[in-house]
Amino acid sequence: MRAFLLVILVVVGCKKEPPPVEVPTTAKVNPTSPGPTEVPLGGAYHAVRCGDVMAVWAGNADALKDLATEGTAAPKSFGVTGLSFRFADGTQQPFMPTGSLTFSDWSFSIFSPDCSHVALLQDRFGPYTLVPTSTLRGLVGAKTVRAEGTEGAVHDGFRWTSGSAFEFVASSGGGARVLSGDATQGTLKAVFEAAEAPRGVRRGASGWEVVK
Repeated sequence: MRAFLLVILVVVGCKKEPPPVEVPTTAKVNPTSPGPTEVPLGGAYHAVRCGDVMAVWAGNADALKDLATEGTAAPKSFGVTGLSFRFADGTQQPFMPTGSLTFSDWSFSIFSPDCSHVALLQDRFGPYTLVPTSTLRGLVGAKTVRAEGTEGAVHDGFRWTSGSAFEFVASSGGGARVLSGDATQGTLKAVFEAAEAPRGVRRGASGWEVVK
């Protein structure tokens, strides 16, 4: 009997734990590239990073006090006085518009959502220069777009709708026209037009509309 129990103890002691079951892992998903990100930068009025490029705006916040209307604070962009770009190698390149820009012509939303393109307004009356972010330094592959058929139209309200698609408003003579295009093609088409829009147009829940 003692020998029998000894055999059982030996057998039990030699048993090994079953190997762990390997649960298949899901395939690794590469994170999407981050979009335009506002970053703190000493000495800068405003700074936005997109990939290896940083847009740095100079400005004066004191100017906003005089631009407030009816108790509504002026947008921070109204205080901009200039723009430059910083690249991964540490070099900088100032943006030199070909025309004149007023306080209300500057925008912080120059990078497309996926950071693939940059939109630069050259003058209050256009054009916009659309250039791939990867070739921003030399403006290689840049496209120029301007509203045609409307003399002296103010160009504003630029917004990216995708990585390369965009819209902007051209206002003249009390009316407004909304144009859309693609930065890779440089062509425009009208998507909304109002003969009378003294207070401008806006994008509502159901599309573009005249501001009442």
